[in-house]
Amino acid sequence: MLGVMSPRRTLHHTRRRLLDLATRTQRRLGGESTTMVLLGALVGTVAGLAAVSFVLLVRAIESLVWDWSPALDDVAPIDALQAADSALPAYYPLLVVPLGMLLVVALVRRFSPMAGGHGVPEVMEAVAQRSGRMRARVGWVKLLASSLNVGFGGSVGKEGPIVQVGAAFGSAVGRLLGVSGPPLRTLLGCGAAAGIAAVFNAPIGGVMFALEIIMGSYSLSAFAPVLIASVAGAVTSRRLLGAQAAFAIPESLREGLLLVSPWEIAAYALLGLLTAFCSLGFAASMYAIEDRLRAWRIPALPKAAVAGLLVGGLGMFWPQVLGEGHHSMSEVLVADAMDLPWLLLVTLAVVKTVATALTLGGGGSGGVFAPSLFVGAMLGGAFGQGLEALVPGSVGGVGAYAIAGMAGMLAGTAHAPMTAILLLFEMSDNYLLILPLMTTAVIASVVSSRRQPESIYTLALSRRGVLLSDPRDTALLRALRVRDAMLPPTDVISENARFEQIVRRLLQSDGHDFPVVDARGVLVGAISLADVREFLREEHLDQLLLAGECAHAVRTLHPADTLLQAMDALEGGETYEVPVVHDGRLVGSLSRARLLSTYRGALRQHSTRAGTRPDR
Repeated sequence: MLGVMSPRRTLHHTRRRLLDLATRTQRRLGGESTTMVLLGALVGTVAGLAAVSFVLLVRAIESLVWDWSPALDDVAPIDALQAADSALPAYYPLLVVPLGMLLVVALVRRFSPMAGGHGVPEVMEAVAQRSGRMRARVGWVKLLASSLNVGFGGSVGKEGPIVQVGAAFGSAVGRLLGVSGPPLRTLLGCGAAAGIAAVFNAPIGGVMFALEIIMGSYSLSAFAPVLIASVAGAVTSRRLLGAQAAFAIPESLREGLLLVSPWEIAAYALLGLLTAFCSLGFAASMYAIEDRLRAWRIPALPKAAVAGLLVGGLGMFWPQVLGEGHHSMSEVLVADAMDLPWLLLVTLAVVKTVATALTLGGGGSGGVFAPSLFVGAMLGGAFGQGLEALVPGSVGGVGAYAIAGMAGMLAGTAHAPMTAILLLFEMSDNYLLILPLMTTAVIASVVSSRRQPESIYTLALSRRGVLLSDPRDTALLRALRVRDAMLPPTDVISENARFEQIVRRLLQSDGHDFPVVDARGVLVGAISLADVREFLREEHLDQLLLAGECAHAVRTLHPADTLLQAMDALEGGETYEVPVVHDGRLVGSLSRARLLSTYRGALRQHSTRAGTRPDR
C-alpha cells in the first residue's frame, strides 16, 4: 500500500528538487550571474503579477465602497464626494474610513504585525540586518491590508506596500531555492524594483528606487538582475493594465511645459529650496503626530477607530486628501494658471500631511511616497501660480511646476535625487521636463540632507533603534570604541538577592535584562522576567531562590571593542542592551539607542569638519 507524504515532507521534497534544478541550471549556463538574471526575471514577473492584483483589488474596493450610486457612474472612486450631483452624504467618510482602519488593524494584528506601517523601512531593515530574509506571509497580508486601507479612503499610498510585497516574494523565491547572503538581498531588491515598475509603469525608476533607496548602493553584480526584474514587472503590468503613463498629460498641453527662458531655471532652483524645507517639515510633522497617537494608552482597535474618524472628518471638508490622491494630482498637472486657488493647494498640502500621519499613527498600512508626491504637486502648483501672478507670461505652465514639486518632495524626503528625477520623468512621459526636474530634485536633496542626515525611511528605523550600515560607515564604526558610548551600569542585582527582591526589581523597571554581579562586582550573568516566570507559582521561593541561581549567560563587550563589534552584538530583535566588562568586572552597559546616538554625533562632527553632510 502506498503511503501519503505529509505536507511538510512534500514541501521539503519539492524544495530539494528545486535546489537540484537550480544547481544544474547554474552549471549549464556557466555561472551565478546568469542564474541571478534568470531568477530576477522570475521574481520580477511574480512581483508584477502581485502589483497588478494589488491595483485591481484597490480599484474593486474603491468602486464597492464609494461608487455605489448610479449618479456617480462617470466619476472616479473617492472623488465622487466632489461631484456636484453626488448622492453620497457629507458625513459618509466618517463611516467608511474608520471601518477600513478597523479592518486593517485587525488583519495585521492577527496575521502579521510586520505588515503594518510604511513598508519601505521594513524592507531596508531586512536588507541591512537580516541578509534579505522576509516571510512570504508578510507579502500577502500587506497586499490585502493596504488594499483595504487605500480603498476605504485611508490617506496612504501604494508604493510602500508593493515594495514590501515584491520584496517578500523575492525573498521567498530565493530562500525556496537555497539562495543566501548578497544574492538573496539582490532578489529582494529585484522584487522591490519590479513592484515600483509595475505600479507606476516606470521601469527605470524602479531600478533606481531599488538601488538607491532599498539596497543603498549601485553594485554591478546586482544591477543586471534588478534591471531585468524591473523590465519583467513593467511588461507584466503593461500587458494586463495598459501602457499609459501614470500622469497622462494631453499633447495639447505639453508645449506649455517648456521653459520660457533659461532664467526660469532660477525659479526651479527656488522651488527646490522650498520643497527641501517642506520635506523636512513633512517628515517632522508626520512623526510628531504619529508619536502623539501612539502615546495614547488605549487598545489598538479603539485607537484605529479614533484615527479613522479624524481622517474622515478631514475628508468631509477636503475629500481630495482621502485615498492616494492620484486624481487630484492629475488635475493640478493639467490646470490653467488660475483654475485652482493657490490657498486651496497649500491647504491641501498641509491637510494631506496630517491625514497621512493620522492614518499611519492609528495603525494603518500604506506608503508615504504617494502622499509626498501629493504634497509636492500642491506646493509646486501654488508656486507656479504665484509666479504667474507676479510676472504674467514669464513662466511655463503650472503643471510643470507641480511635477517639479513632486520630484523635489520625493528627493527631499527620501534623499534620492536620481530616483526622483527618473521616476517623475517616466510618470509624466515628458522629456521636456528633465531640466526642471534635475534642478529642483538635486537642490532639494542636497539642502534637506544637510539639515537632516536621515531620510524619512531611515529616520523611521533609527527611531526604533535599528541601525543601517553601509561601506562608508564602516571606517567610522571601527574608529569609535565602546568606552566612547557606554553608560554606567544601572539596575544591577546582587547574586544573593532573594526571589521576592528580584521580582520587585523586575516589575518596577522598564528594562529587559538586569546584570547580576557577585560581591566583587564580577558579572555572573543576567536575569529577566522570563527567567523567573516558571517559578512564580512555587511556594517559599522568597527564602530559597537566589538571583545567581536563575541568571542566564549573556554576551558581553570590552571597553576597547569597536562599535562595529557592538553593532553585531546588538543585531537582532531580542537584545536591547549589552553589559561591558573589564577583567570580568561590570563597568558599564551599551544600548542600541546609545550606540546610535554616539555614532550619529560622531558622523555629524566628522561631516562638519569635512564641509559636507552624508546623503543618507
